[in-house]
Amino acid sequence: MWAGAYALGRASGLSYPRTTILAFTAAGNNFELAIAPAIGVFGGTSGQALAGVVGPLIEVPVLVALGYVSLSLRRRWASQDDSGTR
Repeated sequence: MWAGAYALGRASGLSYPRTTILAFTAAGNNFELAIAPAIGVFGGTSGQALAGVVGPLIEVPVLVALGYVSLSLRRRWASQDDSGTR
């Protein structure tokens, strides 16, 4: 989701800050919303509820790593940008 949204923002001509916001919003939206329905529908001891709880534990370090990727892409973006704006 992150890479697809990042590529879409870049292809659409969005600025670096807007593209980055788009990518992180697309990547980090759904795990938190999935926990309550999974517990409500499948029960607190189900595998689905466990996956809903473990998901954010995996998501946070991945999003931090993607933050570093995004920062490195900013340097490349700035070198390709003729206007000099970020």
